[in-house]
Amino acid sequence: MAEPEAVKQAFSRVEPLVSEVQRYVRETLEPYCRRLNYAFVDRQKTIASLAEKLDGGRISSWAEVDDLYACTIVVPVTQHEEGVLRKLDASFDRVRLRTRSDVQKAPETFRFDGARWYGVLQDDAAAARQPGVGELIFEVQVVTAFEYAWISVTHDLVYKADNADWRRQRLAAQLKAAVEQVEVLIGAFDSASSVVRACPWPETNATATIIERCKQLVDDGLIPETLHPESWRRFADNVVALVRSYERDRNRLEGAASALLDVLEADLRGATPLELPVSGTLFQYVVSVVARTDTAGSLERFTVVPSRELSDLYGVSRLPRPFRFDGAAPPSSAGSEGEAQSDTDPRERS
Repeated sequence: MAEPEAVKQAFSRVEPLVSEVQRYVRETLEPYCRRLNYAFVDRQKTIASLAEKLDGGRISSWAEVDDLYACTIVVPVTQHEEGVLRKLDASFDRVRLRTRSDVQKAPETFRFDGARWYGVLQDDAAAARQPGVGELIFEVQVVTAFEYAWISVTHDLVYKADNADWRRQRLAAQLKAAVEQVEVLIGAFDSASSVVRACPWPETNATATIIERCKQLVDDGLIPETLHPESWRRFADNVVALVRSYERDRNRLEGAASALLDVLEADLRGATPLELPVSGTLFQYVVSVVARTDTAGSLERFTVVPSRELSDLYGVSRLPRPFRFDGAAPPSSAGSEGEAQSDTDPRERS
């Protein structure tokens, strides 16, 4: 496409400014997005795209062009939008903002309605750069992960296609309706899940029991804060996997998990309560309970990561199936298959 000469000249004059703005916005927003696990994508508008936009007749002057540089911040759900908008207002000078609630839309219409923030560099940032940088308006779209997926899939298929097809536009709108429905369910996840009919499932029941009873031990001050797992759900899943390694009957899984928890509670609430060490992990303690000769469990079919804490603090010096540190030096204190397992109860070392 041959762009009009006037557009070429105007574009060439601002292109260095656009690059300056892109560099500064990237340096400001990319670390922020990385820290919060948001996706960040950006682009400079091409001269061909700009010429086509101007040909549409909706823009009356060069000063109204507001997306020579644009970026998108992808957040998990709409509840994250407000925090992003506060970040933008603190980092740049806002020119205008168009949110979901500002877009007039008939109830039967489904189209893009994500937040669009327009602004310029703040005076101190602009003063340190070439003249004119502070006057260039840029756009930041804030969309959810589902919206971004919809945009990515449909934009080129529909809006940049070489034909006009009612059916394609209809399908794109239907997909947007599905995205909106998913986000409504996510936004009301707790209340929506309460009306889902539950079915019994041993793994889920066992996991819930482990979390509930271990958290009660935490509330009662029997588990040191340093042993609290990063994720109670992951911890409980690991305990369930351990129990399943020696109790293969799914229908007896919940009972076996409860029996293991009974031993833990007897340790920590008994007449001579076990005082857990502050180092190591809570799961290592659970492993040590299963490893005892007087408990119902067994480690014969479960892979355990050998560690100094497991051997020194809990007396587990033999692991039938130790995790192999391929290519790495094995822990010097780790037990290996064939070594005698210590029969010492960890309560004697606490």
